[in-house]
Amino acid sequence: MSIEYIYVIVIALAWGGYPLVARSSGVGGPVGALVLSLAALLPILLGAFWRASPVRPSAHAVTRLLVAGFMMGIGLLAFNALANSRRWDSSVSIPIADTAMLMATVVGAMIFFAEPMTAKKLLGLALLGAGIFVLRPE
Repeated sequence: MSIEYIYVIVIALAWGGYPLVARSSGVGGPVGALVLSLAALLPILLGAFWRASPVRPSAHAVTRLLVAGFMMGIGLLAFNALANSRRWDSSVSIPIADTAMLMATVVGAMIFFAEPMTAKKLLGLALLGAGIFVLRPE
């Protein structure tokens, strides 16, 4: 098994589980997102020191990372609000948000990185859209 599959398993368990744990706290909004972000810094810092690299990002790369981090923060605020909302079941709201994010990533990669639009990707997008349609709240 390649390391990429292990990453997928870790992502599935960690990112699939943390919204459920966050929702069980009952703390949503900016305060919940702030606590989540602060807690996330510990494993990130440990990873940065564990896999220390002599390569330092350029100013251009840091600028892009700052923009991406800002976008991530906006998304985390919205995601935390959605995950803590009691208007939709968590088994509906969280998968719909995750699936919509996947769709945006596939389309964005095709647009911004000129990745090929294949029949397989289009089928995947259609199936993701069908999943959102089936799970949508009534």
